[in-house]
Amino acid sequence: MAEHARDPRPGQRAPSPTAAESFAGELRTLRLDAGQPSFRTMARTAGSISHTTLYEAACGSRLPSWATTRAFVQACGGNEEEWQRRWSAAVNGEPPTDPVLPVPAVTSNPEPRPSRPPAVPSAPPAPSFPSAVPHPRRRRIWTHALSLLVGLVLGVLGTLGLLAVRAPAAQPDARNCPSAEPDTPDPQPTPAPDGATPSTGSRSWIARTAYDQQAVSGTRLALPVRVAVTPGDTLVVAMMLTGTCPGPVKVTDSRGDRFQVLGDVTDSLRHRVLVLAAFGATALTTADSIRADYPRAGEYHVTVDEFRGVTTVRAVTRASGDAGGTDFTTTATAITCERGDLLVSAVGSNTGTAPEFGTGWTTLPVLQLSSYRLTTAHRIAADAEHCIAVGRTTSQWGAVLAVLR
Repeated sequence: MAEHARDPRPGQRAPSPTAAESFAGELRTLRLDAGQPSFRTMARTAGSISHTTLYEAACGSRLPSWATTRAFVQACGGNEEEWQRRWSAAVNGEPPTDPVLPVPAVTSNPEPRPSRPPAVPSAPPAPSFPSAVPHPRRRRIWTHALSLLVGLVLGVLGTLGLLAVRAPAAQPDARNCPSAEPDTPDPQPTPAPDGATPSTGSRSWIARTAYDQQAVSGTRLALPVRVAVTPGDTLVVAMMLTGTCPGPVKVTDSRGDRFQVLGDVTDSLRHRVLVLAAFGATALTTADSIRADYPRAGEYHVTVDEFRGVTTVRAVTRASGDAGGTDFTTTATAITCERGDLLVSAVGSNTGTAPEFGTGWTTLPVLQLSSYRLTTAHRIAADAEHCIAVGRTTSQWGAVLAVLR
């Protein structure tokens, strides 16, 4: 590892919030110098780190690993050796030589920016401005403040914003939530839209059409279709909203298909799990998208899966439980399956152990962001039976089970 960078001017060290926050400020400035690329673009450029991890590195809630820092720097065209020294200094709690602005070797622009002179005078920081900017001149202060404001605004307007915070801080005030659980009745069996021709063959899972998870405080999302959808198949959406409130959730796609809410449950921490479906969906390509509007939440996890051979919902049940137990179950409402019915279940959980479905269930890829997980699974009823989704976990959980045919 490169030698730690040390401040040669101890008398000029300005106070900073934390090493992680100061380091994140440097990363944000590096990204701004690189033209403010989206975190998804940066992830594709780096090729080894997810856009969510890169976003969290720029938030400053904790110091990123060197692997994440290196990917961030590579994606923004920074000097890897210089940033390794900066990262090493941050790990050891040493203030960087310039807590906000990158040194000239880091910027992707070979010419120094007019508003960011590379030379820093040796005067102490102005005592009335404790933002760790080492230059006292008013122009330098306003330039720094403006650059941070632009970065924040552009981040909010993008898919991932720098104003997004960790879920606990982004949760809506509980006083604005009229009840702990949304008053959503379970649906009655609903056939496919008129004129829709369901695919023939056995009931089965086909593909994961779309998915995403973000720690953003918002009310709308759009997911790109990753796998083309066969016309007449059914799309099932599983969604987890953390720290949210009751209110309508509407999902549609760019071809006009609308998704009905099958099941909806909120646990005691206001983490909400929903299952929605569009029966007899229109053909979708990777140029299409799936969109959702929902009450404000701290985080969202969403999956969209394509199933074949189902045209209606037979029954739905839902339940929730507190952390510290040994299992989850949807036995609160008794429902009966027939042989060949397709059971689809979604479990949203917080902390504790990951939910593990019981025998016979096929678990699909799990979405996880910090301590929150969205787990979906499916199985075919072998015979007429009492239908439940059951498994093991020590997490706070909410579960929805939909029986399709």
